[in-house]
Amino acid sequence: MKDSLTKEPNSKMILAVLFTAWIVSYIDRTVISLALSQMGKDMSLDASLLGIVLSSFFLGYALMQIPGGWLADKFGSRKVIVIAVLFWSLFTGLSGFAWSLTSLLLIRFLFGIGEGAYPAASTKAISDYFSKEKRTKAQSTMMSSNALGGAIAPILCAPLLLWLGWRHTFLAISLLGIVIVIWFLYATRKAPVKQDTDASASTSAKTANKGAYKELLRNSTLWKVMLLFFFANIASWGLSSWMPTYLMEVRGINLKDVGLLTAIPAFLMAIGMLISGRIIDKIGLSAKFFVTACLFLYGLFLFLITRSAGITEVIIFMSLAMICGSFTLSFVFTLPHRLISQKFVGTAFGMVNFGGQAAGILSPTIMGIFINATGSYNNAFLFLTVSCLVAAVISLTLPGVRSTLNQTGALATTQASTQASTQSPTLPIK
Repeated sequence: MKDSLTKEPNSKMILAVLFTAWIVSYIDRTVISLALSQMGKDMSLDASLLGIVLSSFFLGYALMQIPGGWLADKFGSRKVIVIAVLFWSLFTGLSGFAWSLTSLLLIRFLFGIGEGAYPAASTKAISDYFSKEKRTKAQSTMMSSNALGGAIAPILCAPLLLWLGWRHTFLAISLLGIVIVIWFLYATRKAPVKQDTDASASTSAKTANKGAYKELLRNSTLWKVMLLFFFANIASWGLSSWMPTYLMEVRGINLKDVGLLTAIPAFLMAIGMLISGRIIDKIGLSAKFFVTACLFLYGLFLFLITRSAGITEVIIFMSLAMICGSFTLSFVFTLPHRLISQKFVGTAFGMVNFGGQAAGILSPTIMGIFINATGSYNNAFLFLTVSCLVAAVISLTLPGVRSTLNQTGALATTQASTQASTQSPTLPIK
């Protein structure tokens, strides 16, 4: 009886703090978008320079994805999460003390480095503190915070900016990271790290693992997943970057109402993340076909936004698009748990997420070029639609995956398995 209660001690609390940390990360990164007007006036920066400031975060964020995963695999998720949250909180606060364009670029780049270590480390934490059969559900629940954070951040930050001004707002929200670190250390203080039955426990494992990371980087299926996420996230980042401006400039909605209207699709996406993870976990081999269909629909709904007659239709199509996008996110974010040995989950997730975050550097800029060149949003949204279609085609090339785990914690795909496969993180191909 006692064993059943202590099988995964504090698991709900650990999931809650990981979930909340994601929301805090969204608050910390979103506030600058809302503060751009104030910052531009105070520091005499025009729109093009402010765009470079925004991109500097994504550069650091994307570059840290793979190193962050490797660090979590090597040193453990607990240490990396604590350092990452403290690091990004420090540079969130320092953003309020920026005195020039150069200082602001450097601070935001380092802020991106700090936040960039968290996605893979939090995924590794799911692997560390949850049993194999619960990881997909826990991961999809944690990642539903992405959409929820996007809805909460503007609601919280806008009043703070009006009340405190942009410099003091950065300092105020940086304190949230301290709370997260204390809560996380408390939640994990007695939680044992899960150890999947793995041949890496043998004395020869260290030698084998030296080549395992090279095998991971050479795996074609993992690169396909990364490309899928890149093209899917072109749509996500493009939509989140330009939709508020589209609603104001094309649909004539004021800023206050834009914040409320865009929160509706974000909350529905959060619900979609919660549901999609459970569906994907159950349908097994059919998951890639389901996600392919969602990607086609994602692109279609984005295209229909520009053909909508009124604001109600726009929000409906935007909501449907984001719900379809949530299924893609759940598929991508939970894939490492279902395909990769526990020991290499952090690195694998870092590779995949690098593709998704690299899209954040390119997508808003490319959309801006289309909008400036044509004076219309139609071609910009068509660009997002094409990106979704490319992602759908890539998803069809992924191998099928069985739903049974072998002794390494990776998915078994054939009846015959070699000794090398027990120590390799290579993705299985059916």
